[in-house]
Amino acid sequence: MKNQSKIPSLKIDIPSALPTVGDKKTFVGSAMLVLVDTYDISIDPGDEIGWKLDLRRIAGGVEVNGAISGVIELSCYRCLEMFEFPISLTVREHALWLNEEDVDEGDAPASEYMVIDGVLDLEPIIRDVIALSFPARRVCDEACRGLCVKCGANLNVEDCGCETGHIDARLKPLEELKRRMETSGQ
Repeated sequence: MKNQSKIPSLKIDIPSALPTVGDKKTFVGSAMLVLVDTYDISIDPGDEIGWKLDLRRIAGGVEVNGAISGVIELSCYRCLEMFEFPISLTVREHALWLNEEDVDEGDAPASEYMVIDGVLDLEPIIRDVIALSFPARRVCDEACRGLCVKCGANLNVEDCGCETGHIDARLKPLEELKRRMETSGQ
């Protein structure tokens, strides 16, 4: 059974956790990642992935180093079946220290890796590191045969019998030549 406990807080109050420059503290946690869309990840309670992140306060920011590992369920692009994708990632990020008045409205996407009013949110860092590790072509196995283009059957499970040997009309003369050569015995 999966661990259904609450996710450890990913919002770190830096002045109380790391009061002076040079201070270092380790944060350990686990969660379950739910893929909402192609790269849109939601972090829920669970224990599929775990992290151990060292936060060190530096002048003007916070340095985040550590590791994330575990297993994520992805959908195969060929057969649409779910498969387990193991990850073992290294994290090396920096968060800039800003006050609320220093952040412009136009800087909203960049503000995810910032300590704003003393609080650093680790969720965007974890989410982005994992999303960037996904393969461009997510397949359960390189030998995956995918789905039949005619009936939609999973070709890894059953052979549907549909004729998929559709020949491009532009190649029809070559097919005729091949047939004539085979019948003439050459």
